Parts: sequence; structure tokens; C-alpha cells
Amino acid sequence: MLEKRLTVPIGLEGFKQPKVPTILSYDPSQTKANAFTWGAQKHKFSQIQGIKLLLDPGQETPLYIPETNTAAELKKIKKPATDVVTDYISSIYTHALTRIEAEVPSDYLKMCQKKFVVTVPAVWSPKAMNATLAAAKQAGIHPIALIKEPEAAALYTLRSLQDKALAIGDAFVVCDAGGGTVDLISYEITAMTPRLELKELVTGKGGMAGSLGLNKRFGSAVQNIVGEDQFFHLRKEKGFEEAMNQFDKTIKTAFRGDPDEDYYVNFPMAKLQDDPSNRLEANCWNMKGDDVKKIFQPLITDIERMVEDQVNLVRVKRLNEGHPKANDIKVSTRWKPHE
Repeated sequence: MLEKRLTVPIGLEGFKQPKVPTILSYDPSQTKANAFTWGAQKHKFSQIQGIKLLLDPGQETPLYIPETNTAAELKKIKKPATDVVTDYISSIYTHALTRIEAEVPSDYLKMCQKKFVVTVPAVWSPKAMNATLAAAKQAGIHPIALIKEPEAAALYTLRSLQDKALAIGDAFVVCDAGGGTVDLISYEITAMTPRLELKELVTGKGGMAGSLGLNKRFGSAVQNIVGEDQFFHLRKEKGFEEAMNQFDKTIKTAFRGDPDEDYYVNFPMAKLQDDPSNRLEANCWNMKGDDVKKIFQPLITDIERMVEDQVNLVRVKRLNEGHPKANDIKVSTRWKPHE
């Protein structure tokens, strides 16, 4: 078996990405099939984020996350959602082959039998799953198996903890807090040797409370600070893109709940009107920790509710079964601050 872990590409801006961002940016003046930038590359044009979410537009968005007009963005680039997802998957696949071929003879690689596994949110509809399969096949990835994201996270987590105080009968709730969705799944360990074996306890659940929602709420906070008229122009300018990047890569990841912490959000060349009452001066917003907390709070509350619901479902099931460890449930969280 050929096993190769790929390094994440570094964007032209020189920022080391913790994962490949699910971003595409199309050049509106070009009609060529590859006239776009992707992932951690430097993007010159408007960005499409949370690409996989395009495949399941029927998912209910929480009221605390501002709506985005995805249909309008797709209309601008004149591409259906499946083709956009295909472009992204194809880019990752091409990059992966390039990196592998740098260390493995290409002729040998062509001879290798390839199998592909793609993860999807637990809340995905059958229609979205079929669209995912279609997009992957168009990108040259075939044969393919789909696995739920929290299931993949659970398998990784439990295997990494296999030698650390795990025992038969232990129950785990795994919360996979990603960029677009938050997914939960519950397992019980049924065997440790000769290999780790698990059984699913209750149906996995999830919701649209991923970290992309934080970015949208930050944009809404900026709109409230600068006002409707200024924001109408600001959101199209480079200054807003720079501020959004600053929030996404620096502020969001650094926040630890201190309401008195100071953050300085810059809007280069934005020509915003000073507003000392809102701590906005010289195109710089002095954002307090309490402002950041308000952005986080509804998502954290929603995630806590989902975890609590899953734990209660597991507890009730094991109590009804008379399980000796009915009240002993472990929770593991996998958090992705970027998407």
C-alpha cells in the first residue's frame, strides 16, 4: 500500500494554512475552464466559500447567521453548483498527484489501484450525496465511497486514543465542528483487540453552525458599525477583504473569551467616516473582546445544545439497556477554525 501525507500549499500571501481553505475565485473576464484560483492561493476576485454547502441549499440556516445570496454568485460565474465543486475537487486531486509524483515514479503511480473516500456532513440529504458523487466523478475521482464527517472524525480520534485508557463498553460522543457544519456521532467500543471495533449508538445529527458563520457574523457587525450606506461600498473594496482575512486568521483563532481584550481591525484605503463612539477611527476599528464574544455566542450555545442532546440520547439508550456504564460518556471535539 502506498501511503503519502501531503503538505498543505502555502498561499502567495505567505500565511501557513492549517488546512486547505474551501475557496474558489473565478476571473470574470475569462472563459477558460481553469480561469480560477483555489484554496490558499492569492485571490484577486470575489470568493466563493463553503463550496460543499452549494450542494445542499435546502439545509436550514440558523437565524443568527446572516443570509448570503449564493444563487446570485453562481449566476455571475455562469456555472451550476456541481461544476463549482468539481473545479475544487479536481484542483485538490491534481495537486495531490503532483506532490506524490515528486517522490514516486509516475509510471508506478499509474499502475496503482486507487480508491477514494470523501466525507460529507451527517445532515446531508440523499440529493446532496448524489451531487457529491457526481462532482467527484467529473473531477476524475472514481471509484468513490462516502463516509459521514463525524464518523471519520470518530475513527481518527478513537484510534489515536486507543492506548490511552480506553476500555470495552466506553461510550463516546464526537463533535466535528467544521467550517460549514457541526456534526455529531456516538459510538461504543465493542472490542480492543485484535483491532478496535465500534458500534454506533444513536443516529448522528448536526447543524449549520460551522466557523463560516463567525465570518458572516463579523461582516454583519462591521455593517452595524459603519452603517448601511458605507457598507454598501465597503463590502466591494479591498479594505473589507483585508479586514475579513484579519478576523478569520488572527482574531477568530486568538480569542479565548476575555471580554476586555483589544483587537484592531484595519480597513486599508477604505475612507470610512470616523465614529469615536463606536471606536472607529482612521479606518481602524478597536474591536473589544466583548464584540468578539457576541459573534461567537450564538454558535457556541447552539453547539453546546447539540452536544447535550446527543449525550442525553446516548444516556437514555444505555439506561434503558441496563448498561453498567450508562452515565459514563466521553466527549471529544474536533474544531476547524478555518474553512
